[in-house]
Amino acid sequence: MDDTIMQSSSSACSYVDNEHSRSIIHIDVDCFYAQVEMLRNPELRAVPLGIQQKNIVVTSNYEARNYGVQKCMLVTDAVKVCPNLKLVSGEDLHNYRAASNKIFEVLLTWKCPVEKLGMDENFIDVTKLVEEKVKSGNQTLIGHMYNEMSMECPCGCHTRLKIASQIASDMRQKIYNDLGYTTCAGIAHNKLLAKLVCPLHKPNDQTTIFPESAEGFMSTLQSVRCIPSIGSKTTETLISHNIISVSDLQKASLEELKKNFSSDMAVRLKNLSLGEDSTPVKQTGRPQSIGLEDSFKTVSVKSEVEDKFSALLQRLLVLVREDGRIPVSLRVTLRKKDAKRLSSHRESRQCQISPSIFTITNGTLAVTDAGQQKLMTIIMRLFNKLIDLSKPFHLTLVGLAFTKFQERMTGRSSIVNYLMNDISVQSVLNLQNDCDTSATSMDYSAASPSSSTTTDLSDAEVEPSPKKPKKVNWIAKRRCLSKEEVASPSKLKVGELRLNSKELEKVSELRLNSRDRSLTPRASPAKDNLSDASDSMKDVAEGGNCDDCPSYVDKEVFNALPDEMQQELKAMWKNPSSSEVQRSSPRTTNKAKPNTILKYFVPHK
Repeated sequence: MDDTIMQSSSSACSYVDNEHSRSIIHIDVDCFYAQVEMLRNPELRAVPLGIQQKNIVVTSNYEARNYGVQKCMLVTDAVKVCPNLKLVSGEDLHNYRAASNKIFEVLLTWKCPVEKLGMDENFIDVTKLVEEKVKSGNQTLIGHMYNEMSMECPCGCHTRLKIASQIASDMRQKIYNDLGYTTCAGIAHNKLLAKLVCPLHKPNDQTTIFPESAEGFMSTLQSVRCIPSIGSKTTETLISHNIISVSDLQKASLEELKKNFSSDMAVRLKNLSLGEDSTPVKQTGRPQSIGLEDSFKTVSVKSEVEDKFSALLQRLLVLVREDGRIPVSLRVTLRKKDAKRLSSHRESRQCQISPSIFTITNGTLAVTDAGQQKLMTIIMRLFNKLIDLSKPFHLTLVGLAFTKFQERMTGRSSIVNYLMNDISVQSVLNLQNDCDTSATSMDYSAASPSSSTTTDLSDAEVEPSPKKPKKVNWIAKRRCLSKEEVASPSKLKVGELRLNSKELEKVSELRLNSRDRSLTPRASPAKDNLSDASDSMKDVAEGGNCDDCPSYVDKEVFNALPDEMQQELKAMWKNPSSSEVQRSSPRTTNKAKPNTILKYFVPHK
């Protein structure tokens, strides 16, 4: 090994341990659409097969590729290079989505984070699984290795990646055994390298790359566009500064890149060119949006646009039914034909929709004919906001998507059932102060069904969101606590000590009398009335420390309060008139009121 290789290996292995600690697998299904069709119809396996969408061959099997059929080739050109090409329509993606989900479920059986990338690609972080297997002693690498190096990295990444290659082989074998799909795989210490080395030995094979080979491998890429994180606009900017290949990007100085990009973006581009990527594998959950699009040469009549949307909606409702969640937001997308723009551009509008449009029938999400008509009305309203019908228009694409969801009801008594109701006010009737009940009543506020969903404010007027219910304060039922339940004051709820409606009326009337009389020189009648009232409210059983409590106070609850609170409440009950005068005195109206326990126990009008 010459000095340059030794230096490169030494510098590569000088990274800190955590830069090589991960083990990432990227699995890609060979000619995915074509394999789905060949499994559905085995007669297609022995013939050149192309999957057609509109006038394009989006993919083909390897028999057709041997004739020169390429991805995204025009159908007319594909037939010229392969006259016996068998074409199958692939515009309906239902079968492809179903196959993708099955592959994803197989990968989940390894109990590792799995991140979907499109329908035919998946990242799997097997770091923890490798750590469990590293002690087994079997370090045989399965598949190909990119530019095998003789120098071992001191962090142990070579051993870990060899074990990861064994796991990748097991995954690919299980996918084939269970579902019949052949796959290829890339194994590396980061997502970028795993994806880029994956197709090196297609089909039905796998490749492992060690960290010290990253920079050399990246320098072989002929275009910066080959790096997945670099888009078309960034590519155009780089090319305008004579940075065409990844090797050019490696040679460019950081200062030069910062002149055309932000500091963070410049560092990111430099790291990617060297094969460095710290992006984690994020476990894929249920999709945040479900959508479909239809492209065509041109449509210039509103009725034709409505037909396109209607067809998309029918297909979209099938996908939503399979998903099971209830949509609460709808987005419409259009692509206008514009000769002045070289690249196509899209415009979209979205709005909230009422969950009541969807119903649950025999455990399955469904939409009635009236519901579909309402959805079409919303769609065309959004369309009218995007298109000025007083002027000619030309569209080359329309799209529909449900962009936000709420989980479906799980039962009649589920809390979800209440949160999904499209209501404006929830009322509470016939609240009684029954001491024989065992249920605890608290203060509740009605929840809005759209509280967890938002939409573009500019479109909110299209379909009004469900009305947000006003907060309804419930007067809690007085709870008859057992001695065990009041062992600690921390178990008490302030709402449980509030008065019921009849007691509120009684005490309020008492307050009014005391207030009116306190403003006159004749104070003795007021005292007499108060004393009479106090006598009438002292109807409590003997025993405990609440001999002076009014009848509306639960003795056991009162006894569980701290002594300071008990004394404060007793003082208020003995002299309620002074408390009222102090509260209503003009001298104290502008002063900050002390945060006293009284405000929680004294009933308000």
